[in-house]
Amino acid sequence: MRIAIILSTAAIFLAAGCASMPAKSGSAKERTGMVASMITEAEQLGARECAPRNLAKAKVALDHALHEVQEGYYHSTWLEPGIAEAEKTAGNLLAERKFAATLGIRFRCVSRQPAVSDGADPLHGG
Repeated sequence: MRIAIILSTAAIFLAAGCASMPAKSGSAKERTGMVASMITEAEQLGARECAPRNLAKAKVALDHALHEVQEGYYHSTWLEPGIAEAEKTAGNLLAERKFAATLGIRFRCVSRQPAVSDGADPLHGG
């Protein structure tokens, strides 16, 4: 009797803990589809010419996540870090391309945080 009470109490606490964990909306396939559309939009905004390294990172992260999703035997907790990384990488790439697009054609390949190592100003050609 005492063991049954302890086990049922433990089960209640475990269920309450799992219910309070934040869950990402959408299935893994839906989320990877959204990442793919973000990458496509970034490509349309010039990512291939202006940010090839970031585009490649986003595509590799998506490919890794897609592979695990398509395998079909991974649990969602195993898939989450890979999908989250793909979302983050693609989101950053798309935000950078949208920012550059708002600056107009002249500054098409400008990012929010230009990597300037020689002191040159990428906005003014210096």
